[in-house]
Amino acid sequence: MKKIHYLFKVSLEKNVKELYRYKFNTISNFLILYILFMVMFSGLKSFGMSLGVSPLDMGENLEGFIVGYFLWTIIMVAYSDIAFSIIDDASKGTLEQLNMSNINLSQILIVRSISNLLIETIFSIFLLLIIMKTTGHWLEINVLSILIPIFIGVFSILGIGLMCGGLALIFKRVQSLLNIIQYFLIVLVATFPRSRIISGLLPFNYAAGSIFSTMMGGCSFRDFSALDYGIMVGNSLLYFIIGLFVFNQCVKVAKRRGLLGQY
Repeated sequence: MKKIHYLFKVSLEKNVKELYRYKFNTISNFLILYILFMVMFSGLKSFGMSLGVSPLDMGENLEGFIVGYFLWTIIMVAYSDIAFSIIDDASKGTLEQLNMSNINLSQILIVRSISNLLIETIFSIFLLLIIMKTTGHWLEINVLSILIPIFIGVFSILGIGLMCGGLALIFKRVQSLLNIIQYFLIVLVATFPRSRIISGLLPFNYAAGSIFSTMMGGCSFRDFSALDYGIMVGNSLLYFIIGLFVFNQCVKVAKRRGLLGQY
């Protein structure tokens, strides 16, 4: 446990230092996400007005779009960080060294991903505030009520990230697959089935619905029932365990084929 704590601390410090050191990349990344949102937001607003829908009638849809974009920026990092870390380490030749550590490779990648996710969540909340200020659509921001469902549900996305990371160990280049999955992730934060069973089976979907209720409906984390939390925790555990199993099997295949030291 002490080693994991130290790894988390070092990973967090590394992420913060990289954000500060590579200022151009940090600022340009923020501007790209902001500009991308404003283009889509303006397009959606113009499309509604061209159909004769008043801005007042579109208000809830526009606010829902803001929440969906906020969640999409977070889960994009959660699922892709592990795979891109493996690709980066493999290209640098450090992947085999990480695997020789006395800490399991999957633990290293998960801890690094969580530390990066914390930074990116703060980044996304700051982006959300700028977006709300620009658009004039203010949402209910109860940080605790937002963060609890995010950090419960995000482990299901980490499970998907572990699956992609396992494939990256074997096939090295999986960028095309990652690009395809990002469109699937949009569905998770844009579609909410009426059935609890269906929503509970989709990764992160139930947690996303809870976040929508918090930010648009004024709900608090105290308003969610034990069943709601049970579904979110069960969903995350299911996908995380499956992802971990798939990743460990891929590590065995990569070792057997001698792929950890190659790119």
